[in-house]
Amino acid sequence: MKKWKLPGYSLFVLLCLALNYAGSTLSNAHSWPLWLDSAGTMFCAYLFGPVCGAIVGLTTNLLFYIASGDPWYYCAVSVAIAVVVGLAGKKRSLDTFFGTLSVCAMTAFVTLLISLPINLLLGNGSTGNLWGDAVSGFMKEQGIPAIPSVLIGQLYVELLDKLVILIILFLVMKLSRGLRSLTRRNQTEETEAGNGAASALALLLAAGLCAGSMIPAGARAEQPESAEINYGDYVQTIYSSNNGLPCGEANDIVQTNDGILWIGTYAGLYRYNGREFRWKDQYDSVRNVNCMYVDEEGRLWIGTNDNGLTILINEEVVNVVDQSLGLPANSVRSIVRSSDGYYYIGTTSSMQILTLNCGLKILNTLREVSYADDSAADDRGHVAVVNSSGTLFLMSGGRILCSRQMTGGGEVYKSCTFDEEGHLLVGTTGQQICVYDISKGYFELLRVIPTQELKSIKALYYLENGTLFITADNGIGYLDGAGKIRKINTNEFNNSIDNMQMDYQGNLWFTSSRLGLLRLAPSEFRDIYSTAGMENRVVNSVAEWQGAYYIGTDLGLDVVNLDGTEQLFNRWTQALAGQRIRCLYVDDQDHLWVCLYGNGLLEIEPDGTEHRYNRDDGSFGNRARTVTQLRDGTILAAGDTGISFIRDHRVEDTILYSEGQISSMILTLTELKDGRILAGTDGNGIAVIENRKVVRMLTRADGLSSEVILRTIRDPKTGGVFVVTSNGLCYMNTDDTIRPLNNFPYFNNYDIWIRGMDTLYVMSSAGIYVVDRSELLSGKDGITYDLLDSRRGLNSSLTANSWSWFSEETGELYLPCDTGVFVVNTNRYGANTVAYRMDVRSVRMDGVIRRVERNSPIRMARGVSRLELYPEVVNYTIQEPDIGYYLEGFDTEWTIVPQNSLNTIAYTNLPAGEYTFHLAVYDSHRQNVLAERTYDLVKEKEFYDNSWFIFYILTVPVFTVIWVTGLLMARRQRRMAAELEAANRQAEMGKQTVMAIAGAVDAKDIRTSEHSSRVAKYSRSIAEAYGLSREECDQVEWAARLHDIGKIAIPDNILNKPTKLTDDEYAQMKSHTLKGAQILKDFTLIEHATDGCTFHHERYDGKGYPYGLKGEEIPLYARMIGVADAFDAMTANRVYRKQMGLDVVLGELEKGRGTQFDPQFVDILLKLIRDGVIDLDTMYKNTREAQENMKNSEEKVEETIATGAKNEERTDFFRIDEKNETEAAEKNETETAEEKGTTEQGGGQA
Repeated sequence: MKKWKLPGYSLFVLLCLALNYAGSTLSNAHSWPLWLDSAGTMFCAYLFGPVCGAIVGLTTNLLFYIASGDPWYYCAVSVAIAVVVGLAGKKRSLDTFFGTLSVCAMTAFVTLLISLPINLLLGNGSTGNLWGDAVSGFMKEQGIPAIPSVLIGQLYVELLDKLVILIILFLVMKLSRGLRSLTRRNQTEETEAGNGAASALALLLAAGLCAGSMIPAGARAEQPESAEINYGDYVQTIYSSNNGLPCGEANDIVQTNDGILWIGTYAGLYRYNGREFRWKDQYDSVRNVNCMYVDEEGRLWIGTNDNGLTILINEEVVNVVDQSLGLPANSVRSIVRSSDGYYYIGTTSSMQILTLNCGLKILNTLREVSYADDSAADDRGHVAVVNSSGTLFLMSGGRILCSRQMTGGGEVYKSCTFDEEGHLLVGTTGQQICVYDISKGYFELLRVIPTQELKSIKALYYLENGTLFITADNGIGYLDGAGKIRKINTNEFNNSIDNMQMDYQGNLWFTSSRLGLLRLAPSEFRDIYSTAGMENRVVNSVAEWQGAYYIGTDLGLDVVNLDGTEQLFNRWTQALAGQRIRCLYVDDQDHLWVCLYGNGLLEIEPDGTEHRYNRDDGSFGNRARTVTQLRDGTILAAGDTGISFIRDHRVEDTILYSEGQISSMILTLTELKDGRILAGTDGNGIAVIENRKVVRMLTRADGLSSEVILRTIRDPKTGGVFVVTSNGLCYMNTDDTIRPLNNFPYFNNYDIWIRGMDTLYVMSSAGIYVVDRSELLSGKDGITYDLLDSRRGLNSSLTANSWSWFSEETGELYLPCDTGVFVVNTNRYGANTVAYRMDVRSVRMDGVIRRVERNSPIRMARGVSRLELYPEVVNYTIQEPDIGYYLEGFDTEWTIVPQNSLNTIAYTNLPAGEYTFHLAVYDSHRQNVLAERTYDLVKEKEFYDNSWFIFYILTVPVFTVIWVTGLLMARRQRRMAAELEAANRQAEMGKQTVMAIAGAVDAKDIRTSEHSSRVAKYSRSIAEAYGLSREECDQVEWAARLHDIGKIAIPDNILNKPTKLTDDEYAQMKSHTLKGAQILKDFTLIEHATDGCTFHHERYDGKGYPYGLKGEEIPLYARMIGVADAFDAMTANRVYRKQMGLDVVLGELEKGRGTQFDPQFVDILLKLIRDGVIDLDTMYKNTREAQENMKNSEEKVEETIATGAKNEERTDFFRIDEKNETEAAEKNETETAEEKGTTEQGGGQA
């Protein structure tokens, strides 16, 4: 700090204060789990000591107290932080990572001890941090007492806060020191640390301040329509007191934007969602309803008979207007809104104009207009009104433009509406609709549309496709594409039809003040009998003949036109009245065959000629059951006597039941491709007929599931036969093998009709199953099918043993049912897309009902244990779709139920969190979603309820594990370092011992100075070239240094004798090998040391000493050392001779190859010499100098030993290309006889 000048120091303190501010602001803004308000304090304390850090900390707390009212008494915490970090910095505890962790733990512990009492006494037990309070709450929830919980929560915040700041401080110091070593090597350590830290801190502060400055201050799907719709084919349903509408009458009907239908009656207001009529008796101002209107914003305006006007928004009353508030009368008869935003309210007294601009206000009252029964508005600001006296008014801008009445005849105006072109259509009490042009401000008659049978037009209504509907006192009609009024046969719903509404799915609703409510719903089926206004009957057969459809029933013959809209009568309907008709068939001559169950078989020609076949003429029985035509034109008929073959009005052959082969009534006849006939019986199996004879009976033994055969249907794709039995389906192959189709999902089946080649319509008591032929015949379980039943519009049961009819021209299949004939168009069924609206309007939470607000999540308090949802699918179609629901985040799969089974959905003990509730409509296969709606559901939670909070909980245990592990590892490393240092000292001592011993050996014989050192180097080079490991090469080198250690035990007079040795002396000289082994027997520092000294004089041919070993019996190390020892003996100067020339030495080595030496090591040595790895000039340079110095005095032995030790220390200075140094070779025993004699008896050179 002495080198910091006052301005620089002051600036640094300001930067530290700014860092504290930026850190605290960032943490508070982002709700981080740490304070970050002491970063500057720690930096200052580390660099300048505890006092300076305390000053920064105190100043920070006082500034926060002044600026935002933060408690001033946390100054003690800041001082404690500065003291701990400052002292740790002086002790250099922050120089290592684990030292930093230790300082972190100490700082957190000290601040915890100070802040905990403050929080308990002055802070209501809060840590002051969201995360710390969450930890405390979590601990309390686990049953831990309050004080320990607060302590733990405070610990989490303090520890993580100090950990983050101190690690940043540690990294900044590391970075600054690294930069210092690169750029400021000449500066003192104190200056470098201060300036480096200051620059790093400045960068950190800049980033922090920038971050601080960036903190912010505090389905509707359209249903496709065809070009011309026959609304008479719509399925009709009447709702009255018998089936849901208790009052049995209805005055008006409207639909709000959510798809809900509202029905106004004299008994009050009803809400209908397609499933239930709910009486809305909670509205005190709505006790009876005359009229209703829904404006563009979705507000429901209700005109009552005696309580004025009520306005609903989201089913809640928002306004009530009656006489007390300025309404002319409490009886409201009509309501409409003009395009300029004015509301025209017609009462029994006068008409009032209201506006909602800046609240509900009265603009004007038109006293000339009383009892306004009907009103309409165009998109140009015009309003037309018809009152009860038949006067027609035209208004605009809240005033009357003109009025008009009909003249003569007593006919008056009754209803009105505008078309898309702005023309006014006005219905009368007669049978006409007058069309007026009102663009000029008055009524200009354009044309008159006669309404045919419809009288007293009570309402005119345009559908979205532009079709005009007319409701009248005596029925319903519409204007078709040809401009003609077509009346719809609504049967008994034909009186006082006041109003109508089309719902969002395209269904048509009509109200009658006498009869209730009528729905006309589009369907995949149409009911012929209902459309044509015919009485319901059990139908057995349908056939098209002579431009009409002939229908055989249990009560006779019915005929309708090809449109199915009108019943026809002729001689045959009269002649066959009351007779049961089982089958109708039209042959290729256009003859109609009628099977009468009681009067035989009737054939009718197109010209009316008839032919009868019955018991009276003996040609046939009286109970005809079925008839068909063979390919050759023969008619085949079955009855109570047998099977008859009829041709040219004559029975040619009959297979009688009495013949015994067929004992049951024939129910079905089928001709195969090969001409055979299959006759299915009622309990006798299938009779196979060839050449008009029964040739075989197929029974259960042949694979049939039952011997009651209802139908046999030829497969057009393969020629096989589908067999419908009384308990399932079977399939007969072309080879007559039969197998049951057990994978079909139903058993009580009647018939099969095949569309094309691959689609089967299986008629059954449950409806019509539409399946794929290949899938059915595959035998796989769980086949896909589409079931056409009452949920799809088939509101009747198919007749068993009946005969349907298919129209090739229209693709329509006519189905005999127990109430008439239903028709399905096989080309279009399933093609219409139906829109669905769904909603969850309210939920119940632990018994308390809450309304679900639109576009807002459903919020649950954390303590709510039971949630009940009330889903609502608004569906007015005749279909009952499958509804699925799924709570994403809780449920594992969808739950799918029929709509009628959808009730309250309950969930209990939902964990806190966010969910999404899915409500969807599925297709009939329960595979595809047709419509879906989702709702966000939030169960409020504590901070610690988040799934990721567990990771935060683990931070303190993880830090503790890391810190304790680091401390233990540091202690272990210190212990290991001490042990390693001791081992290194021991190894160095051993190394020096070996060097001293080797030096002593060489010093004893001054003429062979450094012999052991050179042999060691040669031996190592050989070992390296041989491929030994580095450790093994080290062992070879050290063993070579000790190979002559036994010479210590040889007397000096023998060892240094300049003359020839005697035999005894020579024998004693050779004993140095065994004596060396004796010396080294307990020396374990070097492996194989005894091998080198004991066996280095053994010869490869077995003529060496001391044991005469040969070949690989000689230890590996000894063979290497022997070569190196001999090489050094020949290349060194001796007192009895000069060193040999290199060529001579190499020659001698070649001679001793395989005799004296191991050949492979000789080759290695020769290669090392040739490659220059072994350089004799360099090797002997220092040796000559040492020998010259030793000649003067024997006292220089110790100096020689020291010289050897120094040479050892210089090993590292060998050239790189000489790293494979060679050891001394064995004395060459191939020397000349003269030299040998000298060697053996003089000079001691063994």
